[in-house]
Amino acid sequence: MDMLRGATIGLNVVHVSHLQFADDTIIFLEPKMEYPMTSKRILRCFELVSGLRINFHKSCLVKVGRKGDRKVDWVVTFRCKSVSLPITYLGLPLGANPGTKAFWNPVIDKIESRLAS
Repeated sequence: MDMLRGATIGLNVVHVSHLQFADDTIIFLEPKMEYPMTSKRILRCFELVSGLRINFHKSCLVKVGRKGDRKVDWVVTFRCKSVSLPITYLGLPLGANPGTKAFWNPVIDKIESRLAS
């Protein structure tokens, strides 16, 4: 039963479904029509079982590497905002080029400010 599948990344075909750190979660999904409702149902079950609430109004949807406009369907289903890459996650830029100086400037600034205090 193929109800939900994570994304395939890179030439070496790495399958990623999610990344978690503390109370932050990134969910990677292939862009299939049925995945928004399936994933919303799974997250709702998580809420019911755990007693925790998912703040969809604090969540965002980032479309990566695919053409088409299914992103609107996902935003409506999850009632979240839509953003584009690059974004900041856990203080680091995602979707930017790590080979550039601009990528590391926010990280260096944060380290410098902590060392100065």
